[in-house]
Amino acid sequence: MTSVPISDDDLMAYADGQLAHERREAVEQALARDPALGVRVASIREQNAALRDAFDPWLAEAIPPRLIAAAEGRAGGGRLLRTWPALAAAATLVLGIAVGWFGRDAMLERSGTPTTFARQAALTHVLYAADQRRPVEVWANEEAGLVRWLTRRLSYDAHVPDLNPLGFALVGGRLVAGNEKPTALVMYENAEKQRLTLQWRVTNEQGGESGETSFRYSLENGVGVFYWIEDQCAYALSGPLDRAQLLAVARVVYGQLATPSKPAPAAPPPGGSVPKTAPEQPRVQG
Repeated sequence: MTSVPISDDDLMAYADGQLAHERREAVEQALARDPALGVRVASIREQNAALRDAFDPWLAEAIPPRLIAAAEGRAGGGRLLRTWPALAAAATLVLGIAVGWFGRDAMLERSGTPTTFARQAALTHVLYAADQRRPVEVWANEEAGLVRWLTRRLSYDAHVPDLNPLGFALVGGRLVAGNEKPTALVMYENAEKQRLTLQWRVTNEQGGESGETSFRYSLENGVGVFYWIEDQCAYALSGPLDRAQLLAVARVVYGQLATPSKPAPAAPPPGGSVPKTAPEQPRVQG
């Protein structure tokens, strides 16, 4: 009997846990044969988690009494119905503004604007750092496989910095969907359960003036981000540390990722500052 090809509907139903039993076995066999299908399922689950995080708080809110009154035909319901056209017009205006704003962000992101990358890095950090059950797709005990996977998906040699001397152990990593630019993410955690994420993606941008690498700092909704461009790759280090602490970690990360022709900086002690005698480092802007 000819097997039925695996469709997007099959993958979405499988990711949602709603696939019929007789079809589930075929999907699981296909997932075992084709890792790309597994990445697709993981992406669907990531989108589902993001939607839940965004809308579950709204769904949990109590229904306003005036809406209940309108549904039951009690006093005030007629007034609500009479004002419905105005409410609809206002909702359309808000939706239009939102679409325009996010469309603007998408255009900036496609152009490789570092500030937009920092904002995206902060939001992605918050999304996954708060997940206690599955913050990553590949755990630290499979670091070699993680490096190979990220290298293959980004077509760029992946390197996972060692932050153990700073008190941050590797949790693992994952691939994050972006606007035509997949982003790699690795996560670290210290004894206080503080988490850092390092994200990178290939970009057409170069470094700063004259090709010089420079660190830029951004504070996005309470999340600090140091980001830079080096060797046609954009990096962002995000976390809850203050600016000085995050800079110290960023310098260590940069040193470990630096090309062989560039000197690597000495690692500062946990929570400490960068030694004055450290080798040449990128300028800090912002």
